[in-house]
Amino acid sequence: MEHPIISIVMPVFNTGSYLSEAIDSVLQQQPIDGCAVPSYELIIVDDNSTDPETLAILDSVPRLDPRIRIFKNEREKGPAGGRNTGILHAQGAWIGFLDSDDMWLPNALAVRWCFILDNPDAKWVGANHYLLKPTLELVIPPLSKRSPLLYAAIRKDYDAGRASRLARPVEMFAKDCLLQTGTVLLDRELLLAKGMFDEELRRAEDYHLWFKCALDNDLWMLPFDVVVYRIHPGSLTHGDDPKYLYEDRMIALLLQDPSFKRYGNLLRERLDLVLRDHCDHYRSQKFYGTAFHWASEWVAKRPLASAAWRQLLASVLRI
Repeated sequence: MEHPIISIVMPVFNTGSYLSEAIDSVLQQQPIDGCAVPSYELIIVDDNSTDPETLAILDSVPRLDPRIRIFKNEREKGPAGGRNTGILHAQGAWIGFLDSDDMWLPNALAVRWCFILDNPDAKWVGANHYLLKPTLELVIPPLSKRSPLLYAAIRKDYDAGRASRLARPVEMFAKDCLLQTGTVLLDRELLLAKGMFDEELRRAEDYHLWFKCALDNDLWMLPFDVVVYRIHPGSLTHGDDPKYLYEDRMIALLLQDPSFKRYGNLLRERLDLVLRDHCDHYRSQKFYGTAFHWASEWVAKRPLASAAWRQLLASVLRI
């Protein structure tokens, strides 16, 4: 087998039949005009799955294609730990990611690799994604609706079909997470230098890494959709939890990092947004005790934030 240029890391935990679709989407990558599909390997990391369907698929996978390698975590480590295991076993100079319940579009690899070949100074490349709802409805609104902040920043290039270079975009990330993990290709050396994914974070581990990359690296955003991002009840980011669950922990890590000192005010503004969402979410579900907990956390962290005190009062009054 040809030595891989790109290693695609796919963490797996009890995703059942979605896993087969994710694997097939990688193995069925197609070239584009003027650019072949680069040599690649698919590294699947089983994060100690217990679901029989998932285990059966994993057992059959090695017979599908010699480019597939499977590793297993002996204990459940979460998405960050699953990806880190894959990164440490990767042979490629570039790393891509795909969650085991999502799918790459047929040209996902070629369009990004073609750009990298033409721009050798690029170390961090992202693109856009579609949403697939539980009803199997593919949702493709314009980028201006999906990510207004991103679209405003890249509108001229995006509308002209050109890549956009976002210079050290820490301030943009403080306002919104611009990237879905499956759209990203990263130089492996950069990934290792940034410490990979923080395994203490059960969610927002990718967002945390993007912040670290943005400190001293430009992000290239391509005007293509490359991932079908599946929304389903079992997915980590679309259950019954608040929209920004765990982001408060991620922001706390950044605020403790001296490298982000100059961005402290922006990060605290993001923290206010996250904690307000937590409180609103639990109050809307009439979980007033949990809402009180998060309002108390907010007051403790931001005692001068009047909105935090209002949320505390609202949770006490059960309104």
